[in-house]
Amino acid sequence: MYPGIQDTIVAVSTPSGRSFHAVIKISGPEAVPCVKSLFVPTTHIDAEDIPSYSSIRGYIHSSREGVNIPAFVYIMKKPYSYTKEDVVEIHTMGSPPLLEMLLETLLSDRIQTQRCVRFSQPGEFTKRAFLHGRIDLAQAEATMRIIRAHTDLELTTAIAQLTGNVSQQIKQVQDKAVSLCVHIEAAIDFSDQDIELITTVEITHELDELKAAISRLLYQPETGKVSPEGIDTVFYGKPNVGKSSLINAFLGKRRSIVSDIPGTTRDMVADILVIDGIRFNLTDTAGVEDGGNNSIAGLTEKVQSVLKRAQIVLLVFDGSADLAEQFREIKADNLTATTIVIVNKADLKKNLTRYEFPPELTPYPIVHTSAQTGEGLERLKDLLLETVLGGRIETLTMPCLMNVRQKDALQRSLQLVQSALESAQQNESHEFIALDMRAAVDAMGEVLGSVTTEDILSKIFSEFCIGK
Repeated sequence: MYPGIQDTIVAVSTPSGRSFHAVIKISGPEAVPCVKSLFVPTTHIDAEDIPSYSSIRGYIHSSREGVNIPAFVYIMKKPYSYTKEDVVEIHTMGSPPLLEMLLETLLSDRIQTQRCVRFSQPGEFTKRAFLHGRIDLAQAEATMRIIRAHTDLELTTAIAQLTGNVSQQIKQVQDKAVSLCVHIEAAIDFSDQDIELITTVEITHELDELKAAISRLLYQPETGKVSPEGIDTVFYGKPNVGKSSLINAFLGKRRSIVSDIPGTTRDMVADILVIDGIRFNLTDTAGVEDGGNNSIAGLTEKVQSVLKRAQIVLLVFDGSADLAEQFREIKADNLTATTIVIVNKADLKKNLTRYEFPPELTPYPIVHTSAQTGEGLERLKDLLLETVLGGRIETLTMPCLMNVRQKDALQRSLQLVQSALESAQQNESHEFIALDMRAAVDAMGEVLGSVTTEDILSKIFSEFCIGK
């Protein structure tokens, strides 16, 4: 069913590019012999004799290039490894040409010794961990979430799933469903013996409890998890009010072009700001101008499109100029319930007679900032957090730690339990109830991987990096 599972696989498991440190991972029955034939330890020890979870220093000799590549070799023998196979990790310098040379050496040695060693497919190390029972399918998917996490909050959520929190809850519900199914099927087998092993009332009660348990998994109270996609946050205002300077000050780096010439920003500039684990997708738009020429008119259209998608609009004014005049040139329909008003350039001397605040802006939170001195930036960050955590925008993702596939499987199991409950309430034959219950158990099994297909596995693990 799973071709190639007996092969020994090899891949670079650290990110591509130059680095101080890199790891090549080898897993399979010939992992230790494969490295033993090439690795020369600095001490007199046989790789076969090294106990599990040990490391040894030495070098790998590349006969093709005629060089010795310094390396540490870590050995994890089955079944005490991630894949429950023999695993060897080669730790060396993160030079792409060096790693390529090492891989070529390992694979050329395979040809000479006729070993079944090959490059890993995407996600194959984690797939083997699943197939060998080290982790279930929900934990395998959590591994991908850890790899892709952008914020501390996303990482914490993924780690919670990897530790088996979701799996344990689903397994408990599934065990309860299996137990009920066994009793119902036993009652069917003894139906001609005039023995009632479980009554319809008992079945109805058990199904009610099962339905409630699955519903709790699907619709338990939200825990404040913010979408991993982040909060779309747009800087909007007249040219030269300091939007680009603000975003640079926020990020602590030169991300947007800054100039005294009005309208320097002629395109969308985007970056990510993480505040207390919440990801904000910052977009620095071109300034609002008269759409007299075609190029600016087209750009204004793009700005309007970005504003429609925005979850938070940061409306920026030049605090040293007439606010009322600036506001008249801002389209009021661009404002939303999640607007935050920023009066920038607080470091410049203001003419108080021109500093009358437009009454239309008073319902919105207001912060005075200076991109030059940093004044107001912390307050602006606080306002962004308050907007998100105060429930002013739709930020929550799916219940608990479920992804789309897991949620879909549980939803189907809930529908099947409901169908079984309706059959029991209508006093229909136990066979109909049992049929729905078997399907419900299988649907729950899809979450953990106890019931699955090669197509599902291929789709899940193909999204992984090679080397994971």
